[in-house]
Amino acid sequence: MPHRKFQSADIKPRYAKGQLSVFGINSFYPRPAWVAAGWSAAFPGFGHMFLGKHLHGFVLIVWELVVNNKANLNTGIALSFLGRFEEAKAQLNQDWALLYVAVFVYSVWDSYRSAVEINKTHVLAEIEDAPVTPSDVSVFDIVILDKKNPWVGMVWSVLSPGLGQLYGGHTIVGTFILAWWIFVSYKAVAVRAWLYSFLGDFTGALAAVDLQWFLFLPSMYGFAIFQAYSSVAENNTLFDIEQVRHLRVRAANLAQLVTSNDQAVKIVATFDHSPFVEMAIHDIEKLGVPSRDIVALPLENLDSQAHIIDSIHRVDGRSMLDGAMICGTIFAVLGAIYGFVLYWGPVIWGLIGLAAGFIVGLLIEFATAKKKVKLYANRKSEVLVEVTCSASLQNQMINVLKSRRAMGYVVMPQQVPSA
Repeated sequence: MPHRKFQSADIKPRYAKGQLSVFGINSFYPRPAWVAAGWSAAFPGFGHMFLGKHLHGFVLIVWELVVNNKANLNTGIALSFLGRFEEAKAQLNQDWALLYVAVFVYSVWDSYRSAVEINKTHVLAEIEDAPVTPSDVSVFDIVILDKKNPWVGMVWSVLSPGLGQLYGGHTIVGTFILAWWIFVSYKAVAVRAWLYSFLGDFTGALAAVDLQWFLFLPSMYGFAIFQAYSSVAENNTLFDIEQVRHLRVRAANLAQLVTSNDQAVKIVATFDHSPFVEMAIHDIEKLGVPSRDIVALPLENLDSQAHIIDSIHRVDGRSMLDGAMICGTIFAVLGAIYGFVLYWGPVIWGLIGLAAGFIVGLLIEFATAKKKVKLYANRKSEVLVEVTCSASLQNQMINVLKSRRAMGYVVMPQQVPSA
């Protein structure tokens, strides 16, 4: 049989579920509107980047860096929190500060509105059963929609914001985040302050750091970690959606006309959603098993509980980490502000604030969860593969399933017809 079977890219949908290109991976995924608004309030542009509206986000982030610095807004905010109100008023450049308000409000409002509209479009794309092209090749890059670990992306962004996005396949976003993290860290003298802080020279750290630029960093750091985690999780879900559709289209086209043979055996196996599913099907076909004798369909899992250690809940886009990371970012900013008058300095107190805020936010999520919350999700069987083949191929079939990482298999007993 020809290798080309059912190409989902042949159909142009009215409402797309996702897109792969040299610039990265993006998808219409349901995201809570309040989370988008919360990130926009923390730093204009972040809410739009969270939604996948990257160009909108880039414009607002550049605007924030320019106008905030011209207005000395961060310095004024920090001095106000420290109770030095006259100094705060003296620091503010009113000509620029008055330009700030309208765009800030717009950023929060538009990110909330955009999230609502994206959620509607996601529903329409699901109704249409829109296809997704799982790979893209150009002279610049090879982009593959594969399964990755969100926690690995998160760790890379902890080490350096932007690396987690590059790991997740978001080339332009990762490049932009990495570039402005380096630029803002340089302007804030953050690397030297970090070094002094961890060497115990807190006075030197405080003297080196630039207050105005430094207060951008907690929000940037918190968002980069969160966005790296959530984007990888969304890409994994997009992979599952694409493979579910592929398997269902395959089943419908083959009509599952199983061969009747008294000498045949039936083998049933389960897989996680991964490229190994399609590789296993291809290997089985190469053994001479007709495509019509290979049933491969996604399972509907019944576990609907919320999980603390989870990616993103597949139904509504909610994650227990949403509120935790927003709260952690707020506490990190406050820790950095008060760190300018506390002994350990802004770096250490900013990190303490990030950790403390994350725990507080997680407790709030836990307390307000409508469903029972488990620590982590149980492992689920996601794809069922049933093969009817000649008994002579049984051992070869089992070897294929093992090599392609089946979660488990069973050889069905022969049914003896009743007299």
